[in-house]
Amino acid sequence: MPLDVIQEKNLKDITDYALEYPSMVLAATKSNIVSTSLTDFAYGLYIGYISGVFFEKFLAENKRFLNDDELADFYSKIASRNAEIALKIKAHLKIK
Repeated sequence: MPLDVIQEKNLKDITDYALEYPSMVLAATKSNIVSTSLTDFAYGLYIGYISGVFFEKFLAENKRFLNDDELADFYSKIASRNAEIALKIKAHLKIK
């Protein structure tokens, strides 16, 4: 079973918020990079932030973790916004 309408809206709202305020998500980017590209590291931070907030909210509301179908739907919806996330990262960090 895919995400329901409310869960899908929550995921959209969380992703929109993260894209609206990139400095909040990317604050640690430049100081914590080890051996990967800055863009890849920042992308990992973004996905971690969005996932963490969404999963915490889902667990609080449903008293369970996402099942396999919901998780696949979650990742599909995140993947559909990859280009938008990458553009926001590059714009905020001033990377070409």
